[in-house]
Amino acid sequence: MTQQKKNQPHKVNRRSFFKLLGGSAAATTAALTGCDPKKGNLRGGVALAAVPNDKMIYRTTPNSGDVVSVLGYGCMRWPLKPTADGTGEEIDQEAVNELVDYALAHGVNYFDTAPRYVRGLSEPATGIALSRHPRNSYFLATKLSTHPDNKELRTREGSIGLYKDSLRRLQTDYIDYYLIHAAGLGKPVNNTTPRFTDQFDTEALVATKERLLDNGILDYLTAEREAGRIRNLGWSFHGDVKVFDYLLKMQDEQRVIWDFVQIQLNYADWKNASGWNINAEYLYDELNKRGIPVVVMEPLLGGRLSNMPQYLVNRLKQRRPNESVASWAFRYAGTFPN
Repeated sequence: MTQQKKNQPHKVNRRSFFKLLGGSAAATTAALTGCDPKKGNLRGGVALAAVPNDKMIYRTTPNSGDVVSVLGYGCMRWPLKPTADGTGEEIDQEAVNELVDYALAHGVNYFDTAPRYVRGLSEPATGIALSRHPRNSYFLATKLSTHPDNKELRTREGSIGLYKDSLRRLQTDYIDYYLIHAAGLGKPVNNTTPRFTDQFDTEALVATKERLLDNGILDYLTAEREAGRIRNLGWSFHGDVKVFDYLLKMQDEQRVIWDFVQIQLNYADWKNASGWNINAEYLYDELNKRGIPVVVMEPLLGGRLSNMPQYLVNRLKQRRPNESVASWAFRYAGTFPN
């Protein structure tokens, strides 16, 4: 425990934690190989800080040995407050610090952010809050945008700048889990590039090839992984399933090794996905075939699965009267191996 943390009062109880949270904790769950928390106490050769084993379940990432809490903390909706001059809003850093402290104290050790979250304010706020704790007491995930408003970020130089900005904002010299953000979405900058004229290419697939291959950024990120500044390289998925299949084909052809993939998985999206999502049954099975570890996003479907119709709640309560609807949904997402 740092001196700063010792001197700072933390009076966040369970009720006030969730009040501060509101809908802000876009919970993630790492569907990785199970482990015994008493044995799994090393992270890539670095000892983890002590965690309360009676309050959290941990899984061991098979390819790195990371011991990760089954619940992760999504940092997409940090609380805001009015600015001093009343002209806008800013991050409520004190509240963010309290939320992070509470989560760590109760065994959460995986924090997921991105440059675009909270109007670009999430990474700096997350970095401030987490930097108050030992770096080996948490895992940090952030992302390389694939659909920026500024098209210059699709260039190699712009992408490298975005990556280096994340390191600076997060006050760290390495990122545990670095993701290509929302692979499957986006439109090409230059749709006339000859190498992308395959009749089976879609707009999203053209954009992915431009974004990762044409400018060499995937080679750059792979080199950063070799250098240890990225510990695990993967991608999150929404949108065009052809992009999903293409990225897995790259691994099949030994052009790249993906350390993990993040997909939306819950009992509604398993076979009835809609909008920009694809049935999780297909996505998970394809990853499982290849032994690629899965990180789950939206296990509660943005909170909607914790507000079921009362007649369904009553039926579930008959089976397990002392458990919440949310716990059933989390259990569903967390029961899958790998």
